[in-house]
Amino acid sequence: MIYQCVSLLCDYDKRLIDFIFDPKRPRIRKRAGILIEDAWGFSHGEQLLIRAALDLWSGNGHLALWEMLETWDDATWARFIRVIGEYRRLDGVLRRQDEANAGEGSAPC
Repeated sequence: MIYQCVSLLCDYDKRLIDFIFDPKRPRIRKRAGILIEDAWGFSHGEQLLIRAALDLWSGNGHLALWEMLETWDDATWARFIRVIGEYRRLDGVLRRQDEANAGEGSAPC
């Protein structure tokens, strides 16, 4: 599910998605710090997308709001806001599932 959010954030850009993710399964290819260092060949805006994707995935992108404000255009901001809403919705669904599963294993008093 987070993979879909990251794909949307990257505007389904195959080059960015292939850079971030392992081609065989939805997990990042390398540690976040290494990916950030290896992203030097991308534009500054694309590097920020990579960092935002890593923040969504693992909290290790170290994205700075001021960089986003100075760099992203309206279309990128609109995608980012949409992704955050989708991520929060998915997070709520997963939390409810976890709570339901935890309640099933409870012994009666």
